[in-house]
Amino acid sequence: MKKSVEFFFDYASPYSYLADYQLSSFRNIEIIYRPMLLGAVMQATNNKPPGTIPSKGNYIAKDLKLWSQHYGIPFRMNSIFPQNTLKALRLAIVCQQDNCFQVIHQALFEAMFVHNLDLSDVDILKNLINQQQLNSDQLIEKLSENTIKDELKRNTNEAISRGAFGAPTFFINDEMFFGNDRLDFIKAKLL
Repeated sequence: MKKSVEFFFDYASPYSYLADYQLSSFRNIEIIYRPMLLGAVMQATNNKPPGTIPSKGNYIAKDLKLWSQHYGIPFRMNSIFPQNTLKALRLAIVCQQDNCFQVIHQALFEAMFVHNLDLSDVDILKNLINQQQLNSDQLIEKLSENTIKDELKRNTNEAISRGAFGAPTFFINDEMFFGNDRLDFIKAKLL
């Protein structure tokens, strides 16, 4: 049986972006991508965005720069932060169902943390979809389908019920790991 890890994320989370880049190094391990609405998770767990606490926000700005340099990946904090990623998360679920997730997933994270784009803007989402040679009208139309909305709610509620309080959150069966800095522990557990 192939080993797997569930990755609960939101495109609003810079640490999810950092973690996502490292998941490609997980050989022979299935990554189960679980888009979740981070704001709902934080509200349900009485958590606060780190940037709302001035000293923590200042530290995180340095920390994100250090991590991106450590990983050797581009990073720029989005000037519209936080932003509403509801449509982007629904788009991810649509693309999971339409077998185009990997190309749109990477494009969404890069739009947020490399290109400084607003993922709440439908025209920006359409442009990202078109850049991937996909049908933007068809994919955007599906964002309002109840099955898509319900899947995002299920992912979010499941993350909360399993103990998640932020993103990225990973699960190996019932064991939870939080943060991009836990990937070595996850690899060790799976090997």
